[in-house]
Amino acid sequence: MSLAAVIERSQTDREGWKYTSLAPMAKQAFVPALPAQAPKNLPSIVAVAGERHQIVFVNGVWQPEHSRLGELDGILKGDPKTGYRFTLAGQTCLVTAPVELVFVTDAGNTAAEINLRLTIDLGTSGRLTLIEHHVKATGSVPAAAVYETDIMLGPQAKLVHGKIVDGGEMLSMFAQTRVDIAEGGYYDNFILTTSGKLVRNEIDATLAGKLAQCTLNGTMLVRGTNHADTTTHIRHAVPFGNSSQVYKSVVDGKAHAVFQGKITVAEHAQKTDAQQVSRALLLSDQAEVDAKPELRIFADDVKCSHGSTVGALDEDALFYLRARGLNEQAARGLLIRAFANDIIDEIQMPEWRDYCRTKAEEWCDAAE
Repeated sequence: MSLAAVIERSQTDREGWKYTSLAPMAKQAFVPALPAQAPKNLPSIVAVAGERHQIVFVNGVWQPEHSRLGELDGILKGDPKTGYRFTLAGQTCLVTAPVELVFVTDAGNTAAEINLRLTIDLGTSGRLTLIEHHVKATGSVPAAAVYETDIMLGPQAKLVHGKIVDGGEMLSMFAQTRVDIAEGGYYDNFILTTSGKLVRNEIDATLAGKLAQCTLNGTMLVRGTNHADTTTHIRHAVPFGNSSQVYKSVVDGKAHAVFQGKITVAEHAQKTDAQQVSRALLLSDQAEVDAKPELRIFADDVKCSHGSTVGALDEDALFYLRARGLNEQAARGLLIRAFANDIIDEIQMPEWRDYCRTKAEEWCDAAE
């Protein structure tokens, strides 16, 4: 999908893009990004470089010379034009080490557009942890990255899918992830957004087999004039599906956070359990949050709920902390950290949880 296609979709799907305007981008001329080199220091949740499994993309092009797959060599194939395919299908495969995808944007001296399409195919009873790092754009010119990801999970397969977006002030990123979950499959997604001029993450997950499960969680930390948008759609197509969504936002300055979450339960998808929660914390009078939860239920034997709250720091909690010797800055920082880390602490993988907590702490330090 090109940037022009994204802009066209935003203009035709007015309801889905109600809170995220691409009108300024439509006026900007973007050219295809030129080849570039990967930076020397790449982010990773694994402390020891020799133990990492990384696939590095620069401006949408796979860099085998900078990647490290070890015994997993050969699982990625493709090219920039037709897209890349990451496959563990056709066999029962247990990958214990996390595989990290590092996406580097280097616009150079001209406003650049990056496009990448990725297919992930995880076969029957496969187990995989996949972590995406979206690295800050270099230079002082705008860059726009468009990522399409299709994920197929076979029966009983489990994918833990993490993503951290730290794109800096010049990157606009549009990521569309489509997930198909077979019988007994489990998809667990967590997204942490800490910077980016305009970031929109879309997740469209279909629970296509009985006893399929889907967990979508995330934290958006935005400040300045940045804009972050998380739009999800979970489709329960068959009975006995289970899904959960929890998203939290902390918004400072003149920033804008958006959460749109839709759950659709098909007519025959009885015994569905679908829960959705959105929480947002405003740190300034000019910060803005829009939340739009939506349920479309066509079955009668289900348990579904959604909730959304937006508010400022609790004055009573601030007073309590001040009364126990903390100054105002320290008290505010403690409450902001507690709010942001609440959902991060639910991450099961220790290395990924600690990495996200560190990045959130760094953001909170700057907010104090």
